[in-house]
Amino acid sequence: MQTRPEMIELIAMLTHNDKTVDNAREVFAQSVDAPTQHWGFKDTGLSSPELALLARDMKDAGKTVHFESLEEEESRCVAAAQFAIDNGLDFLIGMAFHPSVATLLAEAKVGYLPTCGGRSGLPRMLHGSIEDIVGDANRIRPQADGVALSLYRWTDGDPGLLGKAFIEEVKSPVVVTGSINSTDRMDEIAHLSPWGITVGSALFDDVFGVGSFAAGLEWMRNYFDRG
Repeated sequence: MQTRPEMIELIAMLTHNDKTVDNAREVFAQSVDAPTQHWGFKDTGLSSPELALLARDMKDAGKTVHFESLEEEESRCVAAAQFAIDNGLDFLIGMAFHPSVATLLAEAKVGYLPTCGGRSGLPRMLHGSIEDIVGDANRIRPQADGVALSLYRWTDGDPGLLGKAFIEEVKSPVVVTGSINSTDRMDEIAHLSPWGITVGSALFDDVFGVGSFAAGLEWMRNYFDRG
């Protein structure tokens, strides 16, 4: 994973409203040739055996696979990490940070991009001051491979101000997760230039009016590449 991106990576999440969709394997098969190397899913919506089959599909297709966990409690986060290890996944993202998880994943050479700041609800909302969120990220960052930021789910201010401070003050890689569902937000993301973003619900809802999940990924890739 690069620390300064030549381009913003699209992590195609087969999720809608923070749940892995029932037909995730079908959507992946239909979209496998879309212009992104990075794919993922959450630990909600499908059973562990079903998620393992989806993971196998992605790995068999040569994709880089991101497993996003919504867990907070340490033992559950350790279990999510073990799932990522057992299924040969590349990154565990979005969960609460625990040193025990960092150690487990480092030994298995699975990337760890936990979230930061206060979180609550489903979909997960982000709480706290800019100073608190940035400070939490900098506390986590030395023990992780990067940090996930729920920028557009922040409840306490202007996401643009948080994003600017975060990108300037937190060591990359940074993945912005959730609710990137307009060209205004895409323009802001392009200016901030994080390592990557997750995108799922916006494509299932077809907010850009281009049709299929795969077409949405292609449209977003072209939008960013045009600068």
